Amino acid sequence: MAAKALNGYIRTPIGMADTRRSAFAAIMLRVPSKRVTITLPEDLAPRVQELADDARLALASYVTRIVEHHVLNQEGLTAMEYWESRYGPLSKPEMAGADEAIEAARARLRPPQEGSAQQ
Repeated sequence: MAAKALNGYIRTPIGMADTRRSAFAAIMLRVPSKRVTITLPEDLAPRVQELADDARLALASYVTRIVEHHVLNQEGLTAMEYWESRYGPLSKPEMAGADEAIEAARARLRPPQEGSAQQ
């Protein structure tokens, strides 16, 4: 599915934005955001910049993704704690099913391996 022009703005389907321009895409899609300043330790800043470069993202976009990931993890842990407080821990079959669902989702996100047959 390709990007569509809408009132002069480029819209891409969710999850299909060009990762090299995610900050630009956020502006073009009118995603509300707030500019903040962060300070990183001197020894960490170059490593984070290197990781952002490897991901073909601006530093701000890379840090945003890391923070989003952490927030989602924390929300998931909070939801699990709530569930367990009301209904008890998940059974082994429930955990196995969750593990399978997570692995299937991860497999869909992995880039194809060189030499593997594409479906």
